[in-house]
Amino acid sequence: LNLSAYEIGTAIRMQDGWLYAAAKLPKAGVLMRMQPDGSGMNEVLDVAGGEITDLAFAPDGTLWMTTIEADGGKLCRVSNDQWGVTVEPVVTQIDGKALSCPAAVAVGADGKVYFTNAADVSVKYGLESALRTELLAHTATGWVYVYDPVTRAVERVLGGVAGASGLALSADGGTLYVSDLGSRCIWAVDAAARELTAGGRGCTAAFAGLPGYPGALAADTDGTLYISYRWARSGWLEKNADSTLLRGIALRAGQNLQEKLFGLPSDAPCAEAVSTADGSWKRAFTGGSSCTAVCPVGSKVYFGAADSAQVLSARI
Repeated sequence: LNLSAYEIGTAIRMQDGWLYAAAKLPKAGVLMRMQPDGSGMNEVLDVAGGEITDLAFAPDGTLWMTTIEADGGKLCRVSNDQWGVTVEPVVTQIDGKALSCPAAVAVGADGKVYFTNAADVSVKYGLESALRTELLAHTATGWVYVYDPVTRAVERVLGGVAGASGLALSADGGTLYVSDLGSRCIWAVDAAARELTAGGRGCTAAFAGLPGYPGALAADTDGTLYISYRWARSGWLEKNADSTLLRGIALRAGQNLQEKLFGLPSDAPCAEAVSTADGSWKRAFTGGSSCTAVCPVGSKVYFGAADSAQVLSARI
């Protein structure tokens, strides 16, 4: 599916028979809507000077999205009525400190909204640059939070994540899966749990030793979890994991050099499908492109590829 002048972003979701995709223009984040065959494409809203990092629909149809903008990151509620589309910032700071890098959002059957602050890093150059910075710095300052629209309270779910870059809820809503970019694993926690620490009590590494650095997640109704990979495992980074000096040099290096450290070879998986029931790996998807978004719909799974104007798909 060709998005024409738009570059695919970090989220693809299905709602009421329509595909919604976060996309990017040079100076704005855009939410696109289209039929599964690409027809009827139109802009739903735009975020001037910002980027839509993820989106999710609540059971009542309410759209929630995370954004990064010049004045900071936000969790937003989107409503649509006869007056048009309204974007309401709901969470912009935690304990008096601005959200720095909200990267993912998921909504439970009870309407509670889970969202991440990927890491305490600058988003001046966009989400991808921020995640690459955390991958090199490994500050483990990422958090997962939950917002209750009824009480308007925000609670901490899981901390100590080295790049909380993706979220997904199990079909029954009881388990929350969290991408840990720097640790190359997917954490599984009870969705009702609070104040957990990555790797600590109540937090299980459901899938570890992944072949790449995980980003967007999507859970299908049959218990399959789709894991997207932004970059393949870097031998250089793993070898020099304990060298703050070399990591610091890489952090100060230009984008071109950093991209060489985290390339995705054509034969490396850009996404994988795994059974949450027994942990078996069901399928690997290859394509030679950094996978930024994943969305299973019926007999297909849709993907977003970095720096591309296309939404890709594969049969499952």
